[in-house]
Amino acid sequence: MNSQSGRARARSGDGAGPAPLAEAKLAAPRQHLNLVTRPRITQALDASGSAALTLVAAPAGYGKSTAVREWLTSRESAFAWVTLDAGDNDLVRLWTYVATAVDRVREGLGRRALKRLGVASFPIDVVVDELCKGMAAFGEEFVLVLDDLQSVTDTECLASIDDLLERRPATARVIAISRSEPELELGRLRARSALGELRAAELAFTSSETRELLDSRAGVELSDWQIELLRERTEGWPAALFLAALWLHGVDDPHRAVSEFGGDHRFVVDYLSREALGVLDAETRAFLLQIAVLGRFTAQLCDEVLGRSDSARTLAELERSNLFVTRLGHGGWWRIHSLFAEFAGFELASTKPSAAAELHRRAADWFRSRGMAPETIEHAAAAGDHDLVAQILIEDHLALIRSGRARTLLRWVRTLPAEQLVDRPELAVVAATAAATIGHTTIEQRRFLALADRAQAERPESVTPYVRAVAGMVRAVTVDNDVSQAIAAGLDAAEAAEASADEVLVAALAGYARALYLGGKLDEAWVAASRAVGHPDVERRPPGHAVARSTLALIAADRGWLGCARRHAERAKALVGGVGSSRTWLGANASAALGTVLAGEGDLTGAERELSYAEHFFRDEVATVHHAWLLVRLARIRVRRGRLDEAAETLHFADQEISEFANSGQVAPLAGEVQRELEDAISRASHGDVVELPSAAELRVLRSLTSELSTREIADQLFLSPNTVRSHIRALYRKLGVNSREGAVARAEALDLLEQA
Repeated sequence: MNSQSGRARARSGDGAGPAPLAEAKLAAPRQHLNLVTRPRITQALDASGSAALTLVAAPAGYGKSTAVREWLTSRESAFAWVTLDAGDNDLVRLWTYVATAVDRVREGLGRRALKRLGVASFPIDVVVDELCKGMAAFGEEFVLVLDDLQSVTDTECLASIDDLLERRPATARVIAISRSEPELELGRLRARSALGELRAAELAFTSSETRELLDSRAGVELSDWQIELLRERTEGWPAALFLAALWLHGVDDPHRAVSEFGGDHRFVVDYLSREALGVLDAETRAFLLQIAVLGRFTAQLCDEVLGRSDSARTLAELERSNLFVTRLGHGGWWRIHSLFAEFAGFELASTKPSAAAELHRRAADWFRSRGMAPETIEHAAAAGDHDLVAQILIEDHLALIRSGRARTLLRWVRTLPAEQLVDRPELAVVAATAAATIGHTTIEQRRFLALADRAQAERPESVTPYVRAVAGMVRAVTVDNDVSQAIAAGLDAAEAAEASADEVLVAALAGYARALYLGGKLDEAWVAASRAVGHPDVERRPPGHAVARSTLALIAADRGWLGCARRHAERAKALVGGVGSSRTWLGANASAALGTVLAGEGDLTGAERELSYAEHFFRDEVATVHHAWLLVRLARIRVRRGRLDEAAETLHFADQEISEFANSGQVAPLAGEVQRELEDAISRASHGDVVELPSAAELRVLRSLTSELSTREIADQLFLSPNTVRSHIRALYRKLGVNSREGAVARAEALDLLEQA
């Protein structure tokens, strides 16, 4: 997130330039001369050449990155390599690194994508499209490698990668390297024969490869049965076999040692790592154990952290010895083999319990001096330096929230103890904001606000107007379970922000407007939301801007101003898309607004689709006014579509939630209106003569009318001609005494005809 933080700050108006990229993330692993040749792996990668995605997935130590790097060397293909980490659960950071890697293949290929990333209003799908155009412009085979994909778990980021796979040009291949099954749309790719896969079974060493490793590379001669025994006990795990080769090279009797060797993976790593360390002098052993804590590092970082000046020479010697250390291609970065790093962490903790924390603290200082905030926070959190984590988050929180990185902010805040948030209530209310933005986090949001309340009681001097405004804004916009309290909180927030916290004024007014709307005060809500949209800096504050636009759309739709409502709803959609927040609570507001507009325009299918999408993100562990309100809206649309049973069930769930609220504002009266509409629809559907019972063929068509399928799609599904389906529909209307699809569905439900279909 180094590059993104700077870009977000620039958009926030503080004038800061982009922070430096971590060059280690853009470097492919270097090839070693003494690798075991594995032509079968190269052939397997060749065979997936037509696939949109080639997935190389296996646990740590299976040589995934090495195999892909060797294949790239054999093909002499142009490639861009990005090594991902947890910080890439952030759309701007993720695509900044990918676009930079592509641009380094040939200058200009990623330029337009990088330019789009610098503009807050551009949605990520535009960035992906520009990147695909850049790869297509290369004109030859282009390979994009995403290493350590298991680090990316954010749904927005994964969806954007799926988008890349859909749009990539025919000359481009994407190779994903992962320790686990990534949450991509793999099933869809498999169904289209667009997925190539290499798993642990393919990457495991064969007997002949094990022999080449031991005989030719390590100089250890074993019999066939001993090689097979070793391979079986390690299950062909390449990392364990490499460690075994290193260990066997140094023992007096390798034949006896093999027979005593155990096959448990964790035991193998622990046992052989200890044996390998045993051959090193004390100084080199200490160096390895300490730098393993750092993950990726430069010689300069090692010198700074360890207080020495010869790290470059020591690293080069370790590399020549093929001992756990790997040089990365750009910027002088190195890394330690992940298995050894895991072992080293345990080893260091047992010998020097406080050493790892001190190393992380020094690394945090080094990264901070270079403006690399994400890396600083990661090391500071690992060191338990809560003050430093808190300080950086306070400095950067507005940029993170406004650029759609609420999940990133929340992940870091969760590393802090509760007392830290009481001491710094600004962080508590910012965390509540992040939780509210994401959705499904009402309980956590309440916890953060309770910590801010504690600060008010115990340290009132720490509760600034900014803290008060943000806390009130969250309570107003989310409308937890009391609309009247939300309105009061929103008014307090707006007044505090207007007086001395302008940076949160747009969001405070938007929150106040939403609470007023749910309270049925439409005129006042319109004024507050309009003030938010009219703020001179509103374009740089997309979250609050999007909520205000959504509320204006809802009010306009309720008043029948559908043209105005559509403009506001579409603007809200564009705003949340521009910061990668479509699949969040914030994005759900825009979908709810658009769904309401579509219902007013008569597009009931589209309205139900948008509101159902929003319902998923409004749904929570506890009942909320927003969720109950949305259920009532959904129930009304289902009544109008004739899906009376489903409408009744939806309304029942809404009523259950409403009963839990101290004050539900307009939601309870609205639910009463919809209940009466439902009862009237049931009555109309249950009365009137059925001229004639539908035939079996007509009943099959009747069943399909409950779906969103068009007449042509129903015909395709039932293997009929469209004209035949239209004839059946006309017959159904006549026999059931109705004149619309919705009426037919409602009458069918009332008469239990669908059970016969």
